[in-house]
Amino acid sequence: MLLWTDSTWTACGVSERDGVLVALSGGADSVALALELHRLQRDGRILRLEAAHLHHGIRGLYADRDAAFVLELCEQLDMPLHTERIDVPRAAKESGESLELAARNARYAFLERVRTDRDLDCIAIGHHRDDQAETLLLHLLRGSGTDGLAGMRFRSGKLIRPLLATPKEEILAYLAERGQRFCTDATNFETDATRNRIRLNVLPALETVNPAIGRTLAETAAHIAEDADFLNALKEEAKRRCGTDRKALSGLPRPIRLRVLRDLLPYRDFTRADLERLDTLLSGQTGDTATLKNGVVAWLDADDLRIGKPENETFSVPVPRTGSVRLLNGMLTIETVDRAAIPCGGSDAYIDADRLIGSVTARNPQPKDRFTPLGMHGTKLLSDYLTDRKVPRFERNMPVLCDEQGVFWVAGFTVDERMRVRADSKHILHYHYEED
Repeated sequence: MLLWTDSTWTACGVSERDGVLVALSGGADSVALALELHRLQRDGRILRLEAAHLHHGIRGLYADRDAAFVLELCEQLDMPLHTERIDVPRAAKESGESLELAARNARYAFLERVRTDRDLDCIAIGHHRDDQAETLLLHLLRGSGTDGLAGMRFRSGKLIRPLLATPKEEILAYLAERGQRFCTDATNFETDATRNRIRLNVLPALETVNPAIGRTLAETAAHIAEDADFLNALKEEAKRRCGTDRKALSGLPRPIRLRVLRDLLPYRDFTRADLERLDTLLSGQTGDTATLKNGVVAWLDADDLRIGKPENETFSVPVPRTGSVRLLNGMLTIETVDRAAIPCGGSDAYIDADRLIGSVTARNPQPKDRFTPLGMHGTKLLSDYLTDRKVPRFERNMPVLCDEQGVFWVAGFTVDERMRVRADSKHILHYHYEED
C-alpha cells in the first residue's frame, strides 16, 4: 500500500538529488510520511532524509512522551533527528498571539532553521486530504478569495505536502498494515480552536448531506487552485507592464487589478476594504489619499499610485559651517570649495558663504516656509513650489536648511536666490546630502 502516486510526487517537485527534512511530531500523519519518505530514500528517489521535532512546552508529560517516541523511531530508521524545545506559552504572551498561532510560527521557524543549517532542499509536512477540506472551510468562513479557497498546495516554496491527496483513513490503514505505533494528541479533540470545531462538528454535519464531503471539498480546492494560478499568471504579467502607473492600473480588468493592488501593499494581513479603497483611489485626482491599516497611506501623484507610511517624524538639527552631521534619514556633509560645480544634482548645493546670517539648522519643511527658488523673483511658499514639482505631500520630509533669515536650500531641489554663487563670491560652501 502506497500513500501517494508518482504524479503527486511530481507535483511536490522533488528529485533524486534532493535532501528532505521531515517534520516529525509523532502523530499518525507525520509517522506515515516519515516511513514513506524513508522508503523513497532506500529506492534512490531522494538523496538525503533527516527529521526534526519541536517540543512546544505545552502538553507536559504528553509532549515528553512524543519526543521520546520520535527519538526511538528515528533510531530504528537510522534517520538523523534534530530537536529543540521552545516555551510557546511564554512566546505567545510576549507577542500577543494566540497559543495556536505562536506554536505554528515557532514550528515553521524551527523547521526552516534546521533545513538551512543542514543544507536540505525542502521540508515535508504531513498535511492530508482531510486537512485540505478543513482549510477550504476555514478560509470560506473567514471570507477568503480564490487564493485562499485554493487551500494548500503540494509545494509552497520550500514546503512539500506529499499526503495532500491522501485521506486520513488511508493513512491509518497504512500504519495498521505495518503494525506501526504513533502518538495521539488529545488537544485535537478539544473544540477551543476553530479548526478543531470544523473537524469535530462542521464536517460530520456536512457528511450527513454528502458522505464524500472530504473528497468533494478537496477536489473543489483543486479546481479553484487552477483558476487562481491562471489569474495570478495574468497578474504577474500586469505587474511587469503597469508597475505603479495609475492609468495603466485603472485599465486592467478588475480581478487582475485587485490582485496587483494586493501585491503593492506592504503587509499581508490586508482586508477586502483595503483593496476597495485602493481601487476607488485610482479614479481620483492628484493628491487624493486613502487611509489603510497599520498606519499605511496610499496617495496619487500625477502619474503613479504611491503606498507607504507618512514620514511625520520631526527633526531640527544644528548644522556646522563645515564637517558632517546625521539627519533623520541621511547624512549631510559641508566643505569649503574654490568654485561651484554647475550644473549640480539635487543632492548638492553651492552657496555664497558670506551671505549666511547667523546659525544654520536642518529641519522639516514648515507650512509657512517661503523662499525664492534659484532664478526666480519674489518669494514663494515652499508647499506651492513642491506642488508645482508634483511632490506628493506624504513625501515632503526632505531636509530644509535655514539660517536666521529663512530657508536657503531645499535638499533634493534648489537653493534660495539670495545664496547664488556669483563671479565675485569669495567663500563658497558645498552641501551634499546622502539619503539612507
